This record gives sequence, C-alpha cells and structure tokens, in this order.
Amino acid sequence: MLAKSAAADREFKLDKTVGSSFDAHYAQLKVLAHAHLAREQAPISTGTLAHSLFLQMQGGEHLRFASREHFLSYASHAMRTLLVDMARRRKAAKRGGGGEQVSLSQAENVPDRSLGTPERILAVNQALERLGRQEPRLLQVAEMRAFLDMDLPSIAKALNLSESQVKRDWQRAKAFIVDLVEQTP
Repeated sequence: MLAKSAAADREFKLDKTVGSSFDAHYAQLKVLAHAHLAREQAPISTGTLAHSLFLQMQGGEHLRFASREHFLSYASHAMRTLLVDMARRRKAAKRGGGGEQVSLSQAENVPDRSLGTPERILAVNQALERLGRQEPRLLQVAEMRAFLDMDLPSIAKALNLSESQVKRDWQRAKAFIVDLVEQTP
C-alpha cells in the first residue's frame, strides 16, 4: 500500500520540512486517512482528515523527519489523535442528548457500526496508550502494521530488528490490544 521508491527517498532526504513532506506524500496520506476512516467510520472524508492533519502540523515548524517511515508514522499517530478527539466530542454530544429516537421495529434496519463507535475508538486508543507505556517497541510495530499497513520485512528494516522478532512483537501487540478492548464495557 505504501510502496517505497528510491526517487521518493532521495526527494525526502533533500527537504524534510512539514510542508514539503506533506506535499511529497499527499497521495500516501490520503491512503492512510482512508484506512483510518474505513476502520473507525468517522463522519468525515478522507481529504478532510488529510487536510486536518496538515493544519495541525503547520504549527510545528520544529518538526523534522529523518525518514519517510518516520514522517508516515508521525502522520498516522496524528490522524489517530484527531479521530480520537472527534470520537470524544461525538460521545460527549451523545451524552448531551439531541439524538434521534428510534422505535424497536425501526432498530432492525439500523446498520451495525460497533467498530466505529466513539466508545470503540476510545477503547482502542486507551489500549494503544497503555501498550506504549508498557512496551514502546510493540506500539511502534502495531502502528506501523495496522495504521501504515507496512509488511513485516519493511517494519524489521525500519526498526533494525529481525523479521521473526517483528512477527512475535506484532502477535503480542495484537493480543494485548484485543484483550484490553474486549474488557472495555
């Protein structure tokens, strides 16, 4: 999905600022945004999420990225943060009322969106934060695999680990996250 080219790497090494990184990788950022939105079913478009990321990053003139993977990892984490903030606002609005009342007979026709509920998004985020506190490398592997859709060999290269170690880390990270999310009411 996020195929790497030698030309893109050379271009990245020439100018590593936020604006140039965003411009050079805009297509990949839209793919990344689409992947986040497909999982979380947030009520915004792919372009809106990518542009929200750009606006958020504009205040960070101090941001510099050592590699393409570093930039995309940062972008993925920032997108997740934006979506978590949106989920918190949606959950707060839901508690405040204003929701549409649906009769039981109408409820049968309502699609199941349990994977994209604000509660589910917040539960996954809490699990990731806890994983990061306990096992930072596992969090890196999980973010690269799940959010950047990197394959195991690419992750191994980016983190300077063996493929078998990355595979074990990915399995442990998935088990940790699933366990915590399933415990959440």
